[in-house]
Amino acid sequence: MRRLFFSLLLLSLLPLGLGLLVWFGLEPMPRIEAADTLTHRDIERARRIIAQNNPYRLRAGALHILNLSEKDLTLAANYLIKNTGSGGAVIKLLPGQLKLQASIQLPQNPVNNYINLQLTVAETQGKTTVSELHVGRVSIPGRLADFVLVEIMQYLFHSEDRQLIKETIKKLSFSNGTMQVVYRWKPELIAKVKSHLISPQDRARIRSYYSKMAELTRQPGLKHRSSVMYIMRPLFAYAQRRSKNGDPVAENRAALTVLAAYVMPRGFNVLMPKTSDLPLPRRFVLTLDRRKDFVEHFVGSAALAATGDAKLADAVGLYKEVIDSKGRSGFSFTDLAADRAGTRFGEIATLSADHARRVQRLLARGAAEEDLMPKVRDLPENMTEKEFKQRFGEIGSPAFNKLKQQIEQRIAACRLYREAG
Repeated sequence: MRRLFFSLLLLSLLPLGLGLLVWFGLEPMPRIEAADTLTHRDIERARRIIAQNNPYRLRAGALHILNLSEKDLTLAANYLIKNTGSGGAVIKLLPGQLKLQASIQLPQNPVNNYINLQLTVAETQGKTTVSELHVGRVSIPGRLADFVLVEIMQYLFHSEDRQLIKETIKKLSFSNGTMQVVYRWKPELIAKVKSHLISPQDRARIRSYYSKMAELTRQPGLKHRSSVMYIMRPLFAYAQRRSKNGDPVAENRAALTVLAAYVMPRGFNVLMPKTSDLPLPRRFVLTLDRRKDFVEHFVGSAALAATGDAKLADAVGLYKEVIDSKGRSGFSFTDLAADRAGTRFGEIATLSADHARRVQRLLARGAAEEDLMPKVRDLPENMTEKEFKQRFGEIGSPAFNKLKQQIEQRIAACRLYREAG
């Protein structure tokens, strides 16, 4: 009864509250500037966290502990903001408290363009509640803010999803610089996360391109080791046909997702929604400039960039080369060039409807490998960590940046990036 009363009261005051929130809550300038881009060191930290909490290796029903630093949470918050627009965030962790400050840029409007948030989450007797919330110049009482956030959660998530989250996360605790999450692993979370990440429309598109991939890998004349263009040209011609009555950006993104799932190890298991009822594509070795590794770098980065994560694609590519320099294969500027070319392709293919259609048209008309990927075999590769430091010093050094700039110039000279970009 008490909850019903507060719900009715909230609904009656909602128009007035929204009006005050818009007028006093929006501000002309951000209080928090956009964060720096991800580095290869950030990717290394994320890799360690994922390795320690690999969902495919966790024992179902067992309790696990995840420790996250202020930097981890700040990076995650900035990543989420970047994928919804632009802005920045800072998270501070104190004994019993998490403090978030964030600025989010809104679309152009007649009031102001920034929403600045200050949020404090407090841990009391094993429970977490919102103790204060400020939206611009508007201060919202903690209990009201907590109530509103609960209502938002109920709107965003189905009751079974909320129950699953409640059963999974057992405890949150905050100390100086660290948040500890105690959770009970449930394998069904993987399917739930995938279902939320991929909309029903995108799921239907991906299934369509998966079926097309199965058809293309059974075309006559395809050799066991073939250029990726034998798949990309007809795949994007198919995207062009589907785009006549659809969204060319979404079509290109789905095509790249399926292509990445095909060329990457275990890609179909990790990237794809359920496709077990569809014909299975035949396995072939796809190449760029006669190299399988170039395809994996190019297509993987293209698919990542197509989701709006070009900076992440760059950071992942650089991180892999740093790791390789410590192992057998060594640091390769050739692989880095394939990453950058793929990132550029994914960006342009999904930049706008006009750009997406240009890419489709160029590929459907018979683009060649050199239209997408420049010749790079003359670049240094397979360098050990010691060799890399002798020749280039550190990542970001003048010598490193000079060669990286040469790679960018070669990519920019490719026909597809000249004509479609």
